[in-house]
Amino acid sequence: MAKVLCVGDAMIGPDRFVAACRELFPDSEPIGAQWLGQDKAALQLERLKVEKGGPSAVPVPAFDFPELKDCEILLVHYCPVSSELLGLLPNLRIIGVARGGVENIDVDSATAKGILVFRVEGRNAQAVSDFAIGLMIAELRNIARSHQSLREGRWRKEYVNSGYSCQLERKQVGIVGLGKIGSLVAKKLSGFEVKAVGYDPFVDASLFQQWAVTRVELPELMSTSDVITIHARLSATTRHLIGRREIQRMKPTAILVNTARAGLVDEDALVEALTKRLIGGAALDVFDQEPLPPTDPYLSLDNVTVTSHLAGTAVEVLQRSPYLLCEVIQDYLLHRRVGTLVNPDALAKTA
Repeated sequence: MAKVLCVGDAMIGPDRFVAACRELFPDSEPIGAQWLGQDKAALQLERLKVEKGGPSAVPVPAFDFPELKDCEILLVHYCPVSSELLGLLPNLRIIGVARGGVENIDVDSATAKGILVFRVEGRNAQAVSDFAIGLMIAELRNIARSHQSLREGRWRKEYVNSGYSCQLERKQVGIVGLGKIGSLVAKKLSGFEVKAVGYDPFVDASLFQQWAVTRVELPELMSTSDVITIHARLSATTRHLIGRREIQRMKPTAILVNTARAGLVDEDALVEALTKRLIGGAALDVFDQEPLPPTDPYLSLDNVTVTSHLAGTAVEVLQRSPYLLCEVIQDYLLHRRVGTLVNPDALAKTA
């Protein structure tokens, strides 16, 4: 009977992990634990530290269970799993992360110990792809700015982009990253009759064909697209993938949409381009510093739509994630399928 440590947080509580375990692992003994309590603001600050500095950037979570050393499976959402925490779990065999990113896991240490790390792919793909298209339209058509003006008592009809505020039909949308989210964006945009182009060196050409996306290199995408939407995964090689040079290639009427990770874009270069009106605008859900401080330049610019990191937090996403994760792990335990295994090198140590 496997002992499972279920570490929840203010977004996904441990009770949801425990319920998923009891349904999918009926012979298990799930133990629930909470990281950082119910304070969503504290969670946001700590997860940003982890995203930038790795799991050792924050203190090791203080779990005080006599059964801790016996746990074989660890399920987490944003909780950091550092090499130090792994040292407290000598019998651990599997780590499951209830989201796509694993920045909060010391994967190298887990691999060295023969601990398999699984993640959930595409859990919020529908939510983020919806949101990205919503941001495109909001920025192109001044929806948020008009809303704010009316609340301030102004019936506003003129905006910075009034000379080129446009509909999506027949416009070129450049999709950076054609994974699950980027593919859904392409699929949903097909109803708007856009010309879709994409850049992703890691996916097969057949996927571009499936969604009628023309494959191009990044410089061409940046220089020819009317809307650029980012759906790449952040890594050491993709940090500032959209840098100063890429932003300078953009049309003066083009907009940049980012619902992925702030680190994919050189924020200083983007702020400069928006301030000097070198590009048409931007719509952003992610930022280098979150929450945005009152003095952040984005808040004083009239050619950017900003939202508070909401794209992936639809209710359905948070409810389903623990079950999706347990299904992935169940598939490995019963059938040895390793579809979302992050560290296949660890398999050799489990034989």
